[in-house]
Amino acid sequence: MLSLGESLWWVLFILWSLMLVLADWRHRRIPNVLVAAAACLQVLWAIAAAAGMGWQYSPLWPGWGMALLGFLVALLFVPLWMCRAMGAGDVKVIAVYGLAFGPVRLALVLAVGSLLAGMHAALYWIVAHWWVPSAKLRKVPYAAYLAMGALSVAYTLLSSRWSS
Repeated sequence: MLSLGESLWWVLFILWSLMLVLADWRHRRIPNVLVAAAACLQVLWAIAAAAGMGWQYSPLWPGWGMALLGFLVALLFVPLWMCRAMGAGDVKVIAVYGLAFGPVRLALVLAVGSLLAGMHAALYWIVAHWWVPSAKLRKVPYAAYLAMGALSVAYTLLSSRWSS
């Protein structure tokens, strides 16, 4: 059974991920306030736990070193942003999920999210080129698929006996 602190973290994590899906799906844009709030909350949560203020680390907390490394993994995606293959919001979302999950679990999030986004792009291309040739092509909401991947990976890790 989850403690009150763990339950609160899960509620905030799920709500943030759902807001991310909604923002990216509807507007193809990630508000900076959404990304900054998640990063600050994750860091403040970990600081409160480290300070021993009666607070626990988040359920998937990888430790300070792995969290920083996961955060820095986002730098690998900056060249894709510079080439306009990816949006800046997508890179920032990768940084936040890296902070929360660490680099190993972030790789799972990236794999699931990229698989979902790739399926979206393939289906969209088929529809746009075969059935509706005059359709206006839109960008794939990659951050939304990353959020779906993160929710999937987090749930799998939570419900798996091998997650520790």
